[in-house]
Amino acid sequence: MTARPFMDFLREHRNGTTHDELSDAMQELVAAVTAEGKAGKLTFTISIKPAGRDSGALEVGAEAKLTLPKAPAGVSIFFASPENNLIRQDPRQAALELRDIGPTLAHKGVA
Repeated sequence: MTARPFMDFLREHRNGTTHDELSDAMQELVAAVTAEGKAGKLTFTISIKPAGRDSGALEVGAEAKLTLPKAPAGVSIFFASPENNLIRQDPRQAALELRDIGPTLAHKGVA
């Protein structure tokens, strides 16, 4: 007995929608793995059960589960104030009084 090609099943299940969803999921996985430089996973599960007693028919379900690599969570730098509050400026650092001096000669194209 020769096994029927699995691709034939994928093309017919849900009128080809299962095949299309797997193709899209694969493309999404490759893009995420390439962007993040971390591993991901595509899991395809097929479930089969009798459609009814003595009918000979089978209900075939298929599910794709995509596990994409996660981007690292962003961070911000804060400092602790003397009152133990989070602030953006280092309270130990003296503030500099900066002022605009206008365009410099280098910005005007003079070397």
